[in-house]
Amino acid sequence: MTKGFGISAAMFLLLLCANPLVRQYKASTLSWLPQLDPAGTSNLHGSFVTGSWSPQLNLIGTSNLQGSFLTGQSIYADNERIFAASYQGDLFILERNREEGFPLIQTIHLPSPLTAVTGDGNNVYVSSRDGNLYVFSKTWPVQAVRSMSLSQEGLASVALADNKLYVATGQASMAISNDHIYLSELNRGDFGLEVSTMKPYGTQSSTGVTLVFSPGTLQFSGSIPNPPVGQVNINTWLNFIYLTVPGCCGSGITVYDANTMKGIQFIDRPTNTVVGIARRGNPLLVGGSESGAVDLYAFEGTAYNLVSTAALPALTGFNDPEDIEIRALWADGLDNLVIAASSWGNDRSRGPNLPSMFFLEINNNTMQCMHQPCRIAKVN
Repeated sequence: MTKGFGISAAMFLLLLCANPLVRQYKASTLSWLPQLDPAGTSNLHGSFVTGSWSPQLNLIGTSNLQGSFLTGQSIYADNERIFAASYQGDLFILERNREEGFPLIQTIHLPSPLTAVTGDGNNVYVSSRDGNLYVFSKTWPVQAVRSMSLSQEGLASVALADNKLYVATGQASMAISNDHIYLSELNRGDFGLEVSTMKPYGTQSSTGVTLVFSPGTLQFSGSIPNPPVGQVNINTWLNFIYLTVPGCCGSGITVYDANTMKGIQFIDRPTNTVVGIARRGNPLLVGGSESGAVDLYAFEGTAYNLVSTAALPALTGFNDPEDIEIRALWADGLDNLVIAASSWGNDRSRGPNLPSMFFLEINNNTMQCMHQPCRIAKVN
């Protein structure tokens, strides 16, 4: 459950005047990535207007869920509930209620590590390492509907587009927008599958690139190069594609234009996963890192610039190595909420007192930070 306590006026002023946890950075652009072509990307929905609003990330609470969230698609939320799929096989369901501290209201245990969760108006879909796709109804409480065995190599991802369900097998990464399916295969034999027809895509086994397909027809339309180290996380929002390398070895965020499939920026800041969100009409990007930082970027003209950082280990007091490693993020624009989930420490630190989920807000207020546990005074 979320825990916390108040803050005195004197302490707030001290933290406000000397706060090392929020710093300004600039994202860099590598020479091998072309600059954004304004004529070719006119539908990227504008830019952040410097001086009109100063967005910052505020940590408002934590949750001590007893689970490790290792993949970029471990969290899904609607306007009423938050669903978190853990490596231990638990699907945690929390109420999306800030006043009550996002209480845990239901836990469903499944017999295999869970890799991804998504949903629509009626159901929640969960993929697992045993190759099963689990379907649950969005009743109160959530109830099991059915399970489908889809791959002997396991499932790594599940996503929806145009009321069709797609999965990625083996250790492939996948993301879907309204116009494209993005699939990156870690090993030969990984591929994607459209569930209703059982029609595969990506069977050409191309490693080192992200393949692009059209939803529905599954027609191959091109590819983009992956960063040179290991597997990637793929995220897409508006007309952006974001590639990151999770874990120890990623160097930053590679941003592509989804229309041209050309690189437009490299953000030189190690990041596991990202999520896009618009606030007050401004396109923003949130990134989570292996160091436990959650970063907020604003799109300013032709590039993203880092405008705020919430250093979760320092904010919560859990600052030993591997205590907090952000592997999953969720933001949907329904409000200013950002949800971050961690790998939940290591064999020495993992336990009931170590938080694994963090709730943040994007707003225009100066961050108020606490020692362990962390609770930020409520802001509107």
